Amino acid sequence: MNDTPTPTASSRWFWRLVALGILAAGVAGFVALNVLKPRPAVRAPAKQLPLVRVEPVEFRSGALSVTGNGLVKPRVEVVLSAEVSGRLVFVSPNLVTGGAFGANETLLRIDPEPFRAALAQASAERRSAQASLRLAEQLLQRTHELISKGFLSRQTLDERVAARDQAQAALARAEAVEKSRSLDLERSAVSAPFEGRVLSEKVDLGDTVQPGKELARIYASDALEIPVSLTDRDIALIADPWALQGRGRGAPAEVHVEYGGALYRWAAHVDRVESAVDSGTRTFNVVVSIDAPYARGKPVRTETQATPPPRGVVDAAPPLLVGMYATVEIEGRREGRYAVVPRRALRDGSTLWLVGADDRVLIRPVRLVTETDNRAVVTADRLPEDARVIVSDLKVVTQDMPVRVVTAASPAADSGAASAERSAPTRAASAADPTPDRAAQ
Repeated sequence: MNDTPTPTASSRWFWRLVALGILAAGVAGFVALNVLKPRPAVRAPAKQLPLVRVEPVEFRSGALSVTGNGLVKPRVEVVLSAEVSGRLVFVSPNLVTGGAFGANETLLRIDPEPFRAALAQASAERRSAQASLRLAEQLLQRTHELISKGFLSRQTLDERVAARDQAQAALARAEAVEKSRSLDLERSAVSAPFEGRVLSEKVDLGDTVQPGKELARIYASDALEIPVSLTDRDIALIADPWALQGRGRGAPAEVHVEYGGALYRWAAHVDRVESAVDSGTRTFNVVVSIDAPYARGKPVRTETQATPPPRGVVDAAPPLLVGMYATVEIEGRREGRYAVVPRRALRDGSTLWLVGADDRVLIRPVRLVTETDNRAVVTADRLPEDARVIVSDLKVVTQDMPVRVVTAASPAADSGAASAERSAPTRAASAADPTPDRAAQ
């Protein structure tokens, strides 16, 4: 028999009410804690201004410099070839690649003996023709005398005149052959009519040559030039290059060549502009002539050199050789006052973003004068004296927009504005925006 007491209905409801009371007390306590807890003060987030990198604008005045590059080329370059065939019996020791020779110096000689024999034969035929002509003239004279006395007919006179004319033609033919053989003898010696140097040679002593075959390639050393490709914007800065066309000295120029870790310069001038525009690049070829070809270059001290080149390097300065890659600086027209800025600071080719003294953006339109690989020259009419130009990118820029500024030369610029350099393509807004987008930090 089970002695455990059986709970009554009233006791079950009592404990149910106790559980509900405890649960309600817990919920009420939780709500009370959330309602009565202290709340922090609400503050508006601080406004972060865009960070930009700036560089000072460099102002200049005077003549602009037009810069281009090109290869040094000779003005006169010819292919040396023989005009007669034969075996080479002489090759000048100067006829080697890079060798120098004088004007009218014999560089090659073909065996002259066959040509001398042919000339002697032609001379003998000429003398024979002269003798035949003298005989024909004497017979003609006697025929005239006999006809006057009535001993010969008119037909005989006609025959004597024809024989005289044939003798004259034979003599003329013999003289022409003799002259041709004499020219062949002269042409057995190959020479150049100018002083120059050898680009390449393809013959050796004992070779048999034929007329028209290339034996060597030579060029005149008294005139070197550099064709420089310039855009229409750059060539417009040179003072009327079209008026020269090889008939005078144009704008002064300077040629720079790097050799042995040092930079050397040569004086030059604009000679002419080639008559056709390059169909591929749409550029003009301005030909710059060297004032003193093959003179040794003068050393140039660059901004990156703390000390001048060693004495040995200066003494071993090279001449300007064909094929050297040179940088040419041509003196342009005087544009008055202009500004030089980084090329990446020029927006849409005609706008600069500046930062004023109050660290606010100034949008200024400019006119591009010329540009190089990393610098641009623009008009300075609307630029303040202490102008600083923005070289980093912004998603949005407006007139008078406040910014935070770091100088491009400082280390903070590279780290602080690195993300701004990777931002989306720039677009300018003409009206002020009260909530400009922040540049990436």
